[in-house]
Amino acid sequence: MSEFEDVMSAAMCALENGEPVALATVVKSRGSTPRHAGARMIVYRDGRCAGTVGGATLEQKVIEDSLAVLSDGQSRLKDYIFSTRDEDRSNSVGLCGGSVEVYIEKLNPDPTLMIIGAGHIALPLSRMARELEMRVIIVDDRAEYANKDRFPDAAQIHVVSYDQKTETLAPIPITITPSTFVVVATWGWDAPALEQVLKQNPAYVGLVASKTKWRAISEMLKGRGIGDEAISRVHAPVGLDLGAETPAEVALAIIAEILKVRKHATGKELIEIKKKSGEYLL
Repeated sequence: MSEFEDVMSAAMCALENGEPVALATVVKSRGSTPRHAGARMIVYRDGRCAGTVGGATLEQKVIEDSLAVLSDGQSRLKDYIFSTRDEDRSNSVGLCGGSVEVYIEKLNPDPTLMIIGAGHIALPLSRMARELEMRVIIVDDRAEYANKDRFPDAAQIHVVSYDQKTETLAPIPITITPSTFVVVATWGWDAPALEQVLKQNPAYVGLVASKTKWRAISEMLKGRGIGDEAISRVHAPVGLDLGAETPAEVALAIIAEILKVRKHATGKELIEIKKKSGEYLL
């Protein structure tokens, strides 16, 4: 593969694993510079990189600026100079005498919905998530439920081991990122599943449970060492109040709440919002 293909392949691999990256591209070069327009590099959140825009001090500066882009999400067009003049030394990234402009942008992965528990609600929920262009990951301890026949569009399907006697759940082999939305709806291992999820940093955690069941699970989580702040992040009972009863209706209420969180929306009826803003006239 070409250098460009190597860099973009690394970027796609990261995005498919739910990890955002910064893409730095040399868009203009003037004078003597180590790399020219078209050179690319991706930077991961831990500072690792793939590809190069010039090496040495320039590369370190680009990595620093890329980490800032990953932090605040704001793209940047940076001008880096290679200068031998004393007055430019503090801002110089080399001695070649030229300069490069580098555009740095954040590449975000598609949001991922991890459904832990592949029962009757998981089927319509996964279909709705795909309509919203979310990657779907299915996790269950039953191979007859978690399989490609039932979830043909799932990006990943994992069958994990659960010991009911010891209430021990094998590690779920997924790295949960800030672009991961998690819905837990198991047949009886909600607490160990939530314990693993809450030790990471998901965008959203929802639990299919009644208020009474949630109170009991909350106490179980505390007994497993999960703090109040983490427990408070769980949406339980999950979903918006739509009067849902059937699996499809419950799935719709859940996906509506996820969309509300993703879009930082109010979840209120538009007609009420328009009335308050003066846009609605009788």
